[in-house]
Amino acid sequence: MTTTTSGPGSSGAGATTPAATAPQVSVVIPALNAARTLGVQLEALARQRTERSFEVVVADNGSSDGTRELVESFAPRFTSLRWVDASARTGSNVARNTGTAAARAQAVLLCDADDEVDPDWLETMAAALESADAVGGRLDRVKLNGEYIQAWGTPHGHSGISSQLDFLPRPIGANAGFRKQVWQELGGFNEQYVRGGTETEFFWRLQLRGHTLQDVPGSLVHYRMRSSFRAGVRQMYIWGRQAPMLFKEFRAHGMPFDARSSLRRWKWLLRSIPRIRRDHELRFQVAREAAYRAGRIVGSVKYKVVYF
Repeated sequence: MTTTTSGPGSSGAGATTPAATAPQVSVVIPALNAARTLGVQLEALARQRTERSFEVVVADNGSSDGTRELVESFAPRFTSLRWVDASARTGSNVARNTGTAAARAQAVLLCDADDEVDPDWLETMAAALESADAVGGRLDRVKLNGEYIQAWGTPHGHSGISSQLDFLPRPIGANAGFRKQVWQELGGFNEQYVRGGTETEFFWRLQLRGHTLQDVPGSLVHYRMRSSFRAGVRQMYIWGRQAPMLFKEFRAHGMPFDARSSLRRWKWLLRSIPRIRRDHELRFQVAREAAYRAGRIVGSVKYKVVYF
């Protein structure tokens, strides 16, 4: 296995290997202390049904749990599996940029270190990228979430590209792809987005620059939910806190703020609170929604916009 140290600020960032030696597809996996789950993802990638040549680039955002050693142990299973140091700064977008800069193919696919791609994932996504600038596929929230289902109730089964915050559609970074040339033109992922809105900002900006985003319903990734009450609630707070930052940046491009819809959500919270003692699943839903709304208030103050 080749170990590479690179990043958006390095002298070789964005360089392209000659077509004769470059793989057809690069799979970029941002990772941070992923030793517990990354093996499942790497195993799934090693079993891909495709004739395309591909490499896997694990962009490590500063792990201290043996993530690098795990990657090295999988090296014999791949034609090209690389660990790259993406620890210059904290953030999934730092890792995505570092991994994409190191990618040798023009077709770049993103997946996460705690999920599991379907056997035909790479072939389906790469084929779609032949006629689109960016792509996104479906997520299954059932297979990997036995503990979540037992504790909080069955999550929605599948989801793919969808409109976000009543604005443009976007894929989730756990199942997405783009042409490296487009990434270079856009200047990469915005590293000011550390948690929350990270891929949303990029794919919105991509579309506003006139590039195409294609939904690929045949592409499937099994998505791992947050398994604890605290982690699930905290995730919603982070998403809520980042939403006003997106609004501040994209309101000039038509991103709306529907105050009446927001008010309806607050009313639902107030009406639901008396019932949470009798309904365990509803208690979790209320806590997540309350955390999200609290995050939007904090974000509105932080970014000096009204987006509660």
